[in-house]
Amino acid sequence: MSPDISSRDISQREATRTDPAVGAALAGVAVVVALAALTRFLEQTVPAATKGTALGGIAAAIEFPVYAIVLGLLGNVVLARLGLRERLSGGFRTEFFIKTGLVLLGASINFAVIVTAAGPAIAQALILISVVFFFTWWLGGRLGLDDRLRALLASAVSICGVSAAIAAAGAVQAKREQLATRRAW
Repeated sequence: MSPDISSRDISQREATRTDPAVGAALAGVAVVVALAALTRFLEQTVPAATKGTALGGIAAAIEFPVYAIVLGLLGNVVLARLGLRERLSGGFRTEFFIKTGLVLLGASINFAVIVTAAGPAIAQALILISVVFFFTWWLGGRLGLDDRLRALLASAVSICGVSAAIAAAGAVQAKREQLATRRAW
């Protein structure tokens, strides 16, 4: 090492160097955000552009998930044809986006709505979720299922399906096969 280059200078250069996988993942996230923005744009402009035409009624009935599915499929084909899909795949982590969406959805619940909700309704929801959870847990035990799979099934059945199973998978450290089993049901 030459005397004019210190180890501090080298470590600063290494710290500012970007890992290619991180850059590719960020590019993948940028593709997802661009597709989401295009979906939003289409959802808002297509019904307005076709209003009063023969396709106006159909365009008004199509909601954003349809646009998202079509654009996702088209984006997949384009990226595969360009040879970029595998390189950008780090940004297409659906589990991460579902968990983030669940957190944001939960954060958007207005506390005033919860406070003004009738006490019996809240009690009913808690009792119903608890009873279904524990029944599913018990039934899974009777069927000889692994505790992690029982937790995934009980969460999914008692709360809200696949989203709850995905969220619970991280908490119980479930294997991907167990989560895939739940998704298949």
